[in-house]
Amino acid sequence: MSLRVEYLGWASFILTGPSGTRVVTDPYLSGNPRTKVPPSPVRPEDVHVDLIMVSHCAGDHFGQALEILANSETAKLLGDHSTLCLAERAGYGGTWDPRMELITSGAAYTQGDFTIHAVDARHIAFRHFEDGSYITGEPLCYIIRVKDGPTCFFGGDTSLTYDMKLWGELFHPDVAFLGIGGVDLRGRSLDEMDPPAAAVCAEMLGVKTVIPMHYRTREYLERFRQHLAVRCPGCTCAAMEPGESIVL
Repeated sequence: MSLRVEYLGWASFILTGPSGTRVVTDPYLSGNPRTKVPPSPVRPEDVHVDLIMVSHCAGDHFGQALEILANSETAKLLGDHSTLCLAERAGYGGTWDPRMELITSGAAYTQGDFTIHAVDARHIAFRHFEDGSYITGEPLCYIIRVKDGPTCFFGGDTSLTYDMKLWGELFHPDVAFLGIGGVDLRGRSLDEMDPPAAAVCAEMLGVKTVIPMHYRTREYLERFRQHLAVRCPGCTCAAMEPGESIVL
């Protein structure tokens, strides 16, 4: 086995490397009927990983990170400063806590089977609190190099940017986890990257496999397949259902 991928739903995957290192991405499992995002079939208390990798502090990406962090005394949280500040508000020690791993665009972090490079996401990181205060931060994408396995691009909530061509030339990713839709916002879909844009992203990255994420309806998936076949005909769309696992 080189890389096992389990889809939890929305933008959340558990990645298991060849020697057993486990990483969960953007662990939003609760869903939200208001935004029409369904809950994951997997409960936070059943997610046991070595690293929680968060792209930005938005609720539908930070999600249940703290609940999963509480499952283990050794699990770590990787993210930008605003992500770690959310953990600090919950009682962790902020940037200097040994379980908090700060990353910023251009930096890299290694744990077990994974070396993770952060690059800019074209988006906004924002979290509003009940007391009226809020926090903003640095939204990120991640290039995930797997020891003796594929190199993956995890897009988080990014929109399309020509930087993706540069990342393709620099990192040569094999697989891309790409958002192709968005949440329902009072009847309209707030799509950071829609199916046509996601197909262009795959083309610029030069990947051979795309795992679509961050979408609510089959219509989005079918549109993405159609656009991918035109823009990137040598690329496979490996769509997954929540709870499903594949090996890459």
